[in-house]
Amino acid sequence: MQELAFLLYNSGDIERAYNYINYAINDAIKFNIGKHFPFILRVLPTIVHSYEQKMKDKERQQTVMLWCIAVLLLFLCVGLVTIYAQKREIAKANRRQSAANRNLVSLNENLRRVNMQQSEMNEKLVESNRLKEIYVGYYMDICSDCIDSANRYRVSLNRIARNRGTKALLEELQTGSIIDDRIQAFYDDFDAAFLHIFPHFVEQFNELIVPEKRKFPKPGKLLNTELRVFALIRLGITDSNKIAKFLRYSVSTIYNCRVRMRNAAIDSRDNFEQQVMRLGLPTEEPPVRA
Repeated sequence: MQELAFLLYNSGDIERAYNYINYAINDAIKFNIGKHFPFILRVLPTIVHSYEQKMKDKERQQTVMLWCIAVLLLFLCVGLVTIYAQKREIAKANRRQSAANRNLVSLNENLRRVNMQQSEMNEKLVESNRLKEIYVGYYMDICSDCIDSANRYRVSLNRIARNRGTKALLEELQTGSIIDDRIQAFYDDFDAAFLHIFPHFVEQFNELIVPEKRKFPKPGKLLNTELRVFALIRLGITDSNKIAKFLRYSVSTIYNCRVRMRNAAIDSRDNFEQQVMRLGLPTEEPPVRA
């Protein structure tokens, strides 16, 4: 056994050599084999010293490995803390980015609404300017015709006064037929001018009303009273007093007309007149007067 231990030692197998030399000592003591002791005592210190040195080296290696593991664990902990901190920063950055995106979306939506409002205002301004251009020329013609009619009426009254006397003159003044004819001509001219600017107004207006309440002008006429009321509303005249004065009706008559039409609306009665004010598109050419 001791020879095997020595061979193992020489081959570098220190641990097995140490175990075998211990077995040899135990056997020598157990079986009282004294002749083996000199050899055992000669190789034992060498094997034991080598074994102890190897154990120390092993312990040193284990210590180094433990320190390496500790350092790695420390780096791992630092890495985990760093990753966690970075994740928190990224989460904060994402929240800030999300908030910024929401604000940007809100700003874009506000800008879109402002642009739409500006576009609507520009369209209304263009339409208003077009209407002004058309109606300025139109009412200049009306004023000129009124002056000519008044002058012809004056000449006619002078002729009646000279030829037929004051009694006939008073009778002519009391009939008022010329005034009535002039008023009717004015309404006819207004109807023609309005429908020239909004040629599909009657059809579009009736599309807003239930079929049984729809309004159509009499044969030979362009508009009736109800249609004229809402034609004025389409032009932006929404005050019932002004409409009544323009059409020579009472305010209550105009008010009742507006209520009847609102009650006949297909959609919400509260939005009826706003829908009327969006009807039609203006044309570029000036109206052709009859």
